[in-house]
Amino acid sequence: MMAPWSSTAEAWTAFEGRLSAYVRRRVDSASADDVLGDILLRLVQHQGQLETAANPSAWLFRVAASAIADHYRRRSAQQKAMAQLDAADQDKRESAAEEASAELAQCLLPMIRSLPEPYGEALRLTDIEGLAQPVAARRLGLSTSGMKSRVQRGRAKLKQALLRCCAVQIDRQGGVLDYQLRSPGSKSCTP
Repeated sequence: MMAPWSSTAEAWTAFEGRLSAYVRRRVDSASADDVLGDILLRLVQHQGQLETAANPSAWLFRVAASAIADHYRRRSAQQKAMAQLDAADQDKRESAAEEASAELAQCLLPMIRSLPEPYGEALRLTDIEGLAQPVAARRLGLSTSGMKSRVQRGRAKLKQALLRCCAVQIDRQGGVLDYQLRSPGSKSCTP
């Protein structure tokens, strides 16, 4: 049998088939040709070591194993870099959404004040001051169900006023992603 490092085309073809099978068992099919190319490049670059190797076949497969390991290291580094980019993009989106929410929140207090008094007061106590609805109901001398109704109606009226003044983009959870004033010259969201 001829040695795989022989210059004959027949010997190289036989070895190349073994090498290709070795790589394809260890690497996904989409990357196999790239890894094989990397192995062949290394063989050319280190041809002197190949010629002096005690067992050239074993040396070639060590080169192949090294190229496969390098492939997985590069892939891991690329995946890590992509994950970091995705995280940075997510942080930017969250920051922009928080900024939009904060800007829009500044518009809400004047809008709440402009609502009819019972609804504005109910929203001010529950949504601005953070009181629980039963506590706010006692403070106003209402039943809890009466307070819940006022809060629901107040929120509906506030939503209508907000949507009259602004086009609001929300995410799947109902969080504000962005908004734009409907009247380009308007500086305020007050109705």
